Amino acid sequence: MQTISELMAQYPLQMKSIKLISDKGKKATWSLETSEGSKILKKAPVSKQRLLFLIQAIKHLQQNGAPIPEMVATTTGTYYSEDSKGSCYVLSDAVQGTSPTYGAADLIVIMKELGKFHMASRGFYSQHQSANEREHLGGWQQSYIKHLDQLEAFKALARSSGEFDKLYLLHVDHFIDQGKEALRWIQGSYYTDWVNKVRVQRNLCHQDFAAANLIKSKQGLVIIDMDSLTFDLPARDIRKIFNKVMKKHGWSSDKAITMLKAYREVHPLSAEECSIIYADLMFPHLFYGLSSKYFNKRLEWDAPQTLKKLKSLIMSDKERQQVLASWSSIIQQS
Repeated sequence: MQTISELMAQYPLQMKSIKLISDKGKKATWSLETSEGSKILKKAPVSKQRLLFLIQAIKHLQQNGAPIPEMVATTTGTYYSEDSKGSCYVLSDAVQGTSPTYGAADLIVIMKELGKFHMASRGFYSQHQSANEREHLGGWQQSYIKHLDQLEAFKALARSSGEFDKLYLLHVDHFIDQGKEALRWIQGSYYTDWVNKVRVQRNLCHQDFAAANLIKSKQGLVIIDMDSLTFDLPARDIRKIFNKVMKKHGWSSDKAITMLKAYREVHPLSAEECSIIYADLMFPHLFYGLSSKYFNKRLEWDAPQTLKKLKSLIMSDKERQQVLASWSSIIQQS
């Protein structure tokens, strides 16, 4: 591991041992034992400018109480090292613990921590702005329209002879109708008002605030993997964790109340703002994601697995619609 040894020479510590955790080319992670304790070295899958934005955002979050592992500075004072090929790396303290579950007790902790994370992100301004911000704020309408147009276009690509294609053609219009309803919601003033509010507050979203990126430690929940930080409404993160939890364990009004109530205890949301969460949950993000991978030939699974995933999405949609139909009651009880 000559390259890693050279990288570690940029830090004020000595490396004792190293273990590769994962390597996906652009993104890699190592576990290290050093003279200053256990560390995690990550190869950043982003440009240097984007990384500078992320580092600045992480420092802001930490200063406001977000439980993110401390980054180790190099001997020159930067929070990243660089190899001869221009790839950048970040060294952080290792955290001992386990991933949380989506059981009721852990879910409450996760949602409260998400609310605290959003509160801690407020007021962040970067010296490394422009395209490096990955800002989604105010862009939902264009995104919804683009994805709905693609769902329509996939119809022409669907070959009625294949099982996936047949099932897609049978159900796609139903999901498109859901997307159109969601679009109508965000074309109203509630979405615009919240966007204008967040333009002032400067809210950051994690984009994958899920069990795989959280560690239950003795000190509490710790947040990792900040590669996708973006400016947007808190609703973006809330929708993503809702979809992740409900997809895994089934849609449930009780679960929705538990999650939303825990979040609102630390990060208040108005009924109008909760209606925008409803709209984003109504949009068929998961159906679009699977369809896009299938028709654009970016599948990560074989044909039987892909078909199984589509059937599962269709089967769970009735439950999803039942939960969304009771959204007003969910807001009142949370």
